[in-house]
Amino acid sequence: MIVAAPDYRDFVLQHWLDWRREGERCALLTLVVAHGGSPRPVGSQMAVCEDGRHVGLISGGCIEKALVLDAIAAIERGENHTERYGEGSRFVDLRLPCGSGIDIAFDVGLEMAAVEAVVSARAARREAVLETGGFRRVYMPALRLVVVGQGPIMTAAMQFAMGLEMEAVAFSPDLDTLVVLQGLGFDARPLEAYDGVAFDRHTAVLTLFHDHDHEAQVLARAVASEAFYVGALGSRRAQAMRLERLAALGDAAMRIRGPVGLDIGARTPPEIALSALAEIVQCYRQ
Repeated sequence: MIVAAPDYRDFVLQHWLDWRREGERCALLTLVVAHGGSPRPVGSQMAVCEDGRHVGLISGGCIEKALVLDAIAAIERGENHTERYGEGSRFVDLRLPCGSGIDIAFDVGLEMAAVEAVVSARAARREAVLETGGFRRVYMPALRLVVVGQGPIMTAAMQFAMGLEMEAVAFSPDLDTLVVLQGLGFDARPLEAYDGVAFDRHTAVLTLFHDHDHEAQVLARAVASEAFYVGALGSRRAQAMRLERLAALGDAAMRIRGPVGLDIGARTPPEIALSALAEIVQCYRQ
């Protein structure tokens, strides 16, 4: 069988569920132990369909093709098992460049109801747990990005968010911006709808206004929420003026990050968006 290059997704259960609903048999592979360094963290997963379709990444691309073939064989045998790859493996021809060894659990007997429960919980932005192959995997809600503003930086931010598997929604007072974003398939809504979105501790709020007249109400609501990140576009001078205007919020106003983004010398709209998204990921991972 010719195995295609892996399609990276961090959350693979939706694909597993879609394939099972098509009547296909599937395996869920989970990295359960890493001996030494590993390019992917423990808990990383792949979903493999009996016809060879697969999604996810466990080794960084080094052994994924072999994993697909081994998963198909496990599906045919109807056998759950845990296998070592790399250092200490019985497969002497499968080496990991980092010199480590990883243990991967193959589960071919997952109940659809258990996976449906996790997928439903994640869609409702709740934590969920799945027991697979004797191991427990905790799933957190997707990182949600709420972008409020207008212009090309906003478009670039939404594009980066899609690549990062964020649950992104944009709000803008500008019709042209909404038309562009909606035309690209993004969830883009009028600014008036902003008060209807919920913020949890997995939410980042990013304002991208050059004209700061709309900021006060947007930022006031964001800093009063559980959002783990609140950032606003603008210079240091703009940030100082912003904090003056929001002085009535007290210490909560100090949550606003500005100038937004990591200092990478960004100048173009995509570079500014990249800088902002990098800072958001950094804050989330810390």
